[in-house]
Amino acid sequence: MEPDMGAQKISGPIFTEDDPDHLAAGSPRNLLEDRPTERIVLAVKEEGAQEPTSIVRDLRKATHARIHRSERIFQWTLTIGGFFVLALFATVLGVSLVEAWPSIAKFGWSFLWTSTWNPHRQIFGAWTYLVGTFWVTGIALVFAIPVAILSSLFLSDYSPKWLVGAVSTLMEMLAGIPSIVFGAFGIIFVVPLLRDHVEPFIANTLGKRWDFFNGDAMGYGILAAGLVVGIMVIPLVATVTRDSLIMVPRETVEASYALGATKAETVFFVKLTSVVPGIIGSVILGFGRAIGETMAVLLLIGNQASIPTSIQDVGYTISSLLANTFTYAVIDPLYSAAEIELGLILLVISLVVNTLGRELLMKLMGGRLAGSVGGG
Repeated sequence: MEPDMGAQKISGPIFTEDDPDHLAAGSPRNLLEDRPTERIVLAVKEEGAQEPTSIVRDLRKATHARIHRSERIFQWTLTIGGFFVLALFATVLGVSLVEAWPSIAKFGWSFLWTSTWNPHRQIFGAWTYLVGTFWVTGIALVFAIPVAILSSLFLSDYSPKWLVGAVSTLMEMLAGIPSIVFGAFGIIFVVPLLRDHVEPFIANTLGKRWDFFNGDAMGYGILAAGLVVGIMVIPLVATVTRDSLIMVPRETVEASYALGATKAETVFFVKLTSVVPGIIGSVILGFGRAIGETMAVLLLIGNQASIPTSIQDVGYTISSLLANTFTYAVIDPLYSAAEIELGLILLVISLVVNTLGRELLMKLMGGRLAGSVGGG
């Protein structure tokens, strides 16, 4: 008798009603114990709830809503952080403006070019301190920029690899030294050096032709303060310039060598020319560091309210005046308002210089302002 072909097509075990154990083991409900998804679907069908597709859709909506809520919270957190900086600057500017308003209302624009500073007669003018501030800053930049550029060129192209890391670390450490330490260094080393050797030499050479280089060789004065501030500015300018030199495309350098240029010609006429925006950015950052320097200048400039007529004269800067006399100025409302106005002038100068420098960098770089060059 031929086998039933239809029976052979049935796959899987065949259970009968006489085999309750197999029936219990192979029942749909017991099989679903190992498959939780199908168990959920069966439970949903038994309870008459929504279809599985509706549940998945609702879960997706809930998940998307939770994600959007998290995104909104994160966005609002970043927004608050960004506006906090603006609010902080606006608060500082507003408080300074309100506190300085008595001086602004009384002296007006003449405060900027009046050189008299007499608290007893309540006559105040900022010109003496503006001149001292710009003299110290100018001397610092004139001294720092060539040294910083030459050191950055050495580190980027001529220094051995084992020396680059050590010098870079020392530069970062030098930038982090407190200004009071530089002030002590200036008193111990720079002032005797200027008094005994540099200033007499300048007076006997350049001083015979230009009166600006004559003066009493005291060591203290705008020259000593400018040189020490310049030492403090060198790490900042050198680091930014070196980063700019490293970013010069390798193809540009190789093209210069392919045209027959020497290494010195490539460095000075190709790489250095292409990083002019970076150098400008470093000078701007150095200016911002130098113009607000306080403790080192306070120890070295001589603290005399007079307009310097030679490079060896003593003087006063805005920051050193505020550090030296603001404790006594709070007794007189007009006196404190005048000194707060000096601080407000220093704040506005820094803001204007950094804004103009950023715009200049944007134009020179074609709208691509690198963070390491422009500071943001």
